[in-house]
Amino acid sequence: MKRIGTITKVKPGMLDAYKKIHDEIWDDVVAASHECGTRNFTIFNVGDYLFSYSEYVGDDYETDMKRKSEMPAIKRWKEATGAMLMPVNDEAAALVLPELFHCDF
Repeated sequence: MKRIGTITKVKPGMLDAYKKIHDEIWDDVVAASHECGTRNFTIFNVGDYLFSYSEYVGDDYETDMKRKSEMPAIKRWKEATGAMLMPVNDEAAALVLPELFHCDF
């Protein structure tokens, strides 16, 4: 299993809308994500910053994420949610975080 952490930033005033769309996540988005090995997706927030954590349970992360990004449901989801996000520190909309430490207690 691969653990993935990202940081994104929601546009000012958009946090409630961002939360609402996730509260009503589309079934086809969940199915597409599951089909591509994504599990246990969680989003935390501090102010306008969002930290997401997910787990990947497949065998070829890069291939599965490319395939996932090409799925119609994911494209529609990214279009809807992406309009609510802004770059983090003048970089990409999402920064992938390197794993620093993990311990199964």
